[in-house]
Amino acid sequence: MELQCDICYVDFDLDLHRPKSLPCGHTICKECVQNPELGRRCPTCRKDLPVDLDDLPDTILAIRLIENGGVPPRKKPRGEDSDQQRLQRGVDAGRKVVEALRLAVPKAVEALNRQLDASVAQLLQLEEALEQQVQRNARDDGGTPPPPVEQLQLAVQLEDSLRLLTTNECSVVAEEEDGPTWKAALQLGGFGDILRMLLLQLRADGQLQKVADVAVPAAPAAYVGPPMTTTLTMYVNDFDEGRLEVDDILRDERRWKNARAIRGLQGRGSDKLLRVLAPQLPHLEELDILGEVEAGVMEQVGTLSSLKRLKVQYDWDLDYPDLPLQLEELSMAYVRGSQLRRVLAMPGLRSLFVKAYSGPNISFAPSQHGSLLWLRVAFHSTNKSTMLSFIGAFASSLQSLQFYSPVNDKKEYNPDYYHPDLGRLLAACGLRALRRLVLERPTRDEPCTEIAACLLQQQTLRSSLPSSVEVVCGSCHAPLFCPRAEAAT
Repeated sequence: MELQCDICYVDFDLDLHRPKSLPCGHTICKECVQNPELGRRCPTCRKDLPVDLDDLPDTILAIRLIENGGVPPRKKPRGEDSDQQRLQRGVDAGRKVVEALRLAVPKAVEALNRQLDASVAQLLQLEEALEQQVQRNARDDGGTPPPPVEQLQLAVQLEDSLRLLTTNECSVVAEEEDGPTWKAALQLGGFGDILRMLLLQLRADGQLQKVADVAVPAAPAAYVGPPMTTTLTMYVNDFDEGRLEVDDILRDERRWKNARAIRGLQGRGSDKLLRVLAPQLPHLEELDILGEVEAGVMEQVGTLSSLKRLKVQYDWDLDYPDLPLQLEELSMAYVRGSQLRRVLAMPGLRSLFVKAYSGPNISFAPSQHGSLLWLRVAFHSTNKSTMLSFIGAFASSLQSLQFYSPVNDKKEYNPDYYHPDLGRLLAACGLRALRRLVLERPTRDEPCTEIAACLLQQQTLRSSLPSSVEVVCGSCHAPLFCPRAEAAT
């Protein structure tokens, strides 16, 4: 008599394939019980399983039969046992492969059909948008508005899809836990190659990112010397009626030699200090500028090829040169559209804080770099479409979004920054990589006084966003903040 699981066809044992008794009377092995595809139903009769699957009892009769074993098997030469066991393992594996394919193939076909339907719908949408844009341009009234940002994003997505469908090479690496690694470098065949379909699906799920071919400034020569932990900090006695005492600072070489960071830079003469120190500090990585920055200072910032972290506050009435592209962390306030567009060109930017945008409503194409992970932002009712487009530009990579939002529209809470439909607006941004949304409050140093309104807003946002996104209040969950991100503000 064979004691065998009816689902995976593997003989029962006292370990992984231990026989478990279901409330309906059927018996399956422990491994099949733990299979999520079971869906809390008996796979034989499809009756619901009301109990916790971990609490299912053993099938005592089967356990006793296994323990007592019946008639012992006849003795065979050791080599024969080994061959039989190898064949048995192959049969067991084959049954599992067949069962897995029976489950996976219909799902794969369904996913491919959804992919085809989505592409057809996107094409129709873009064809209609193109026709409308041609008609608007034909009128030539001098005020033709740009197409909506969603349509521009969709155009870029379809171009990328075509590139994936016409790519020639693909490298694959499969790793087993505590097992071998499988590798393949493939020359892809015709247009219908199944791997091309898989690449499209991975991109749609946000798991395949495009690596931008962007020139990155050459790294400075390797440093040879003691650890560089020096920070040059500006103090009150470094200023005389608002002018930075540059010569006094340069005279004290111990303050700035081997500095990796300059903090508290401000006042007239700041551009001169940077111009003199730049050649002396080839490994300067961090610059913290206080107050509204002068255009001359930003010209010198552009020459700092090793700079990675920058905090700056602009003046809306001044024109500034472009920011350096190699930045990895950036905090900027009182920005205009040109500065926001420059951010999208930074290939290695991982962390960004944007405060106070001024200018007309504009739209942004999706970022081609997929590097930004953390973003802190707010939007006023007058620039809502601009900032939502900016957030959506990082949909493929953004994992944590910190957003300024009062709990309601009371006057003392800056009502122009309260958006009752915030969940719907963020959901429309398509933030497929988002894992956390942190709500920054006007009373950021104290827990919310209106607890009910705070909890209700969090609940509303959770219902609009995917279940994988954690929504928290920054004031009520202050310990959850990133220290570096908070320090940058």
